[in-house]
Amino acid sequence: MRFGIREAVFILVLIGVLATTWLFIFQPRNEQTEEARADILRKQQKLQDLEAATAAYMDLDAEIKKLATAIADFEQKLPADHREASVVGDVTDIARRHRLDVRLVKPDKLIRNPRYSEKPIRMTIVGDFDRFYSFLLDLDKMPRITQTPQMVLERLDGEQDGMMEAKLTLSIFFEGEAASATN
Repeated sequence: MRFGIREAVFILVLIGVLATTWLFIFQPRNEQTEEARADILRKQQKLQDLEAATAAYMDLDAEIKKLATAIADFEQKLPADHREASVVGDVTDIARRHRLDVRLVKPDKLIRNPRYSEKPIRMTIVGDFDRFYSFLLDLDKMPRITQTPQMVLERLDGEQDGMMEAKLTLSIFFEGEAASATN
């Protein structure tokens, strides 16, 4: 068998067809396959994450009931109206129980939000610091949601040891207009 130009051109054409096939068919298909495998791995990871998340909440009904109970407890602490006189009376009663002198009680302007409203009350209380601390602990135990956003404690000179004056703002919270309109 003779190897001539004709055979060499034929072999070169065959090699060219193979190279073209590799370049335009096999290599893009390999890239698509790798992308598909990576996509499958991502989806499998998401599926595992979803399975782990749903395993934590297998009993969704019990979880919903627990959240509904928590909401009901919160709503009990957030009454529909503010009745500031009763809250001020409760606070002054707690102060008197701890033998503190309530010198100023001044309600501030009502702050309205869509879901709740806030009524700040400025107070000045004079007395022993230990008793004042006990007063704050009892104030925290009130069934109503309250907050003390501002407080300034000042030691009273010339008085017996431990005497102080506290200027504080006590905020009471109650349902806002939007919340009470849905009830």
